[in-house]
Amino acid sequence: MSKYHKSEGGLWPNKDKKAQNHPDMTGKVDLTREQLKGLIAMAKKGETPKVKLASWTRKAQDTGQPYQYVTGEVFWDGEETASAPPPPPPVPEPQPILIEEDDIPF
Repeated sequence: MSKYHKSEGGLWPNKDKKAQNHPDMTGKVDLTREQLKGLIAMAKKGETPKVKLASWTRKAQDTGQPYQYVTGEVFWDGEETASAPPPPPPVPEPQPILIEEDDIPF
C-alpha cells in the first residue's frame, strides 16, 4: 500500500539578517520517524532521498506576523521497500563437561 508521509513547519522572517546574502526567512520542518525510514530506504536502493516541499503564505494568529507555512512529504511504500530483519545467529548447544574418575578428589 502506497503512503505519503507528511510533516509541517514554517519559515519566518530572518531577524538576524545582517548581509544581503543572508536568507530572508528561516525555519524548520520536523521529520517523522516514518519519513526517516522512507529516506533511508531510498538511499539503500541507490536512489537520491527527497522531501517534497509545499508552502503557503499565512499570518500568525497571535502576532499577525506573516510567515510561510511549509509541509514536507516523503513518498514511501513501507511494505515494498522494507526488508525482513536478518534471522538471529544460531545459539551453540552447550558441550557436556567430561570428568574422568581420576580427576575426582574423593
